[in-house]
Amino acid sequence: MRRQSGGLGIQCLPLDVFLDGVFTYLYVEDILSLRQVSKPFYLLTHEPIIWRRFLNRMHLPIPPLRPSFRYSMSITDYEIEQLVIQSITVDDNWRRSNPRIMDHWHMRSHFKVRDMFLMPGGKYLITSEQTLDGKSFYLVIYNLDHPFGPRALCRIQTFEVAHGIEAKYMELYSSETGMVIAYKRRRFLYQEPVGSAPSNYSIHDDANIDKAFTYDVVVLYVSMVSLDFLSSPDLPQESEDYLNILEGIPSPFKEVTIISTPMKVGQISMFESTDGVLFIATVIEPGEIHFTNIRNPAQRSTLIFKDHHLHLGMPHKINALRVYPGQDNLIAIRSASSTPGVESYFVEWHDLPKQLGHALSTARSRYTLNNKKVKRFTISDYGLPNRTKYCDRPTFMHEHGPPPPVSIYLETYDPPGIEHHAVYPKQVQVSAETATTPARYTYEYDHDTYQMSTHVCRAGTKATVLPGSQRAMLVLTEPGNVRDSKRVLGLRRYVHPTNTGVKYEEDPPLYAEPVMRRGRFPMPRKGVYSTMDSGDTLDTINELGGASAVCWDESTGRTCIAPEHGQGIFILEGSKIVRPDKRFDEWKKKQEYLFGAPTRTYSMEEDVEMS
Repeated sequence: MRRQSGGLGIQCLPLDVFLDGVFTYLYVEDILSLRQVSKPFYLLTHEPIIWRRFLNRMHLPIPPLRPSFRYSMSITDYEIEQLVIQSITVDDNWRRSNPRIMDHWHMRSHFKVRDMFLMPGGKYLITSEQTLDGKSFYLVIYNLDHPFGPRALCRIQTFEVAHGIEAKYMELYSSETGMVIAYKRRRFLYQEPVGSAPSNYSIHDDANIDKAFTYDVVVLYVSMVSLDFLSSPDLPQESEDYLNILEGIPSPFKEVTIISTPMKVGQISMFESTDGVLFIATVIEPGEIHFTNIRNPAQRSTLIFKDHHLHLGMPHKINALRVYPGQDNLIAIRSASSTPGVESYFVEWHDLPKQLGHALSTARSRYTLNNKKVKRFTISDYGLPNRTKYCDRPTFMHEHGPPPPVSIYLETYDPPGIEHHAVYPKQVQVSAETATTPARYTYEYDHDTYQMSTHVCRAGTKATVLPGSQRAMLVLTEPGNVRDSKRVLGLRRYVHPTNTGVKYEEDPPLYAEPVMRRGRFPMPRKGVYSTMDSGDTLDTINELGGASAVCWDESTGRTCIAPEHGQGIFILEGSKIVRPDKRFDEWKKKQEYLFGAPTRTYSMEEDVEMS
């Protein structure tokens, strides 16, 4: 710090006194207030060690970290504060009675966007895009938090429209964690009709399609080393040197497998079994689930379900599935009808097949939903925290204790609305408390002891759910619209009310000091469905033909909407952030002010060595 003229002051103290002494007793609000005092305090309060301490003490859910995140990489320094602020503000926003979109901005896409998927943490956006002439199709990965502003990192041709995109961070190859991406595409089974293409048909509604398709499920792998290299601020962006560098490195994408079938493919879902095997589960309509070993695609199993005893011999359909995180069983929602116009839905618990080939499964338990007209089911995908080999990767306090519930959302019609069911994990004591150690617990999802909370939103319009474990976003559109693009009438948040859930023994004991003075806002007792104040953003989207694709991330509250016309994506922020390019500029200025201008260059070979 520089000495102030006119006498000695607190700002004359050495930096270490503040970082390792004074600041350790302050709350987040205090640190932010200090920024208003002077330029030295403004710069010093951006120091990463301050925000690392807050991260280590926080009990709020933190946006999931990419597998390659670690403290020893200088590029992560400017991200740490953002993680703290995002987790606090999105939690506040979803608990308030008047939630709002805190910021919005527009990003150009390469081509017209047909489908999207936002990775947990909201950093990477995967899009399915189509050229304006409708002849070429691509899968594109964007970095929305790039230091110089959001931008595309890489793309691969898909030959037809990619839809139903799913992606997870997985360790596909030994000692290398990356992004595994799966998507569906359709091709004509026979000769393509003149003047027609699969992309001319809606990817969301096959009811009026009389053409025969063959369906592909494509699995790709992208190394995090490649993505981190392409995201480096040391690369000379938008220059001829940058293009030369890209031409000199291999494609980040690796094609793992393609699963082809003449049967219509429903939902796809990827998961890791308890013995470390990576699978992709594919619903083959109407009533089978095919499991393929991603590392060894020749190893496949097929799960066939027994008919419900009240609907023997009647067609049964699988509406949704999700494998429970950390368990070898799944939740499946099936439907059957013995009376025309009357559908029964079964929420069932099944074991995963233990051998290759076909397996006939009987539900371990189930509950039945009657007298409901459901357009679509969605089930939240919580997953497990990413575990890597890096010793300097943080482990957050909220990752201990009970995991969030598995949430089931029903999009109903006649009348249109939303219904929510939550399956909570059961707490099982592993060891009792002693004089020196606390009690230890484990958790498992068990339908024999599940608790269900039901909350109905009568929207009056069609509501599409963007699901999450503990909160969700509802996109309200005009009912009866079967086009891919829809006029957006509004956005609503959903959050669990305060009187639901189960009570657990404290695990682990809360020894850490709080990071905020005021604490968390209480959960709302009513108004769990509240309209988000989004300003005039939705009007702009509707002027461009409505929404062609929508996705969101529960941990950050970030929502992405691609309009029907034009080449672009609107980013709506549900948490308080600083734009990535401005945030990085501030961080660089602070570094230069305190330590001098950096002179480091960057290469992909260095990044491989660090990994």
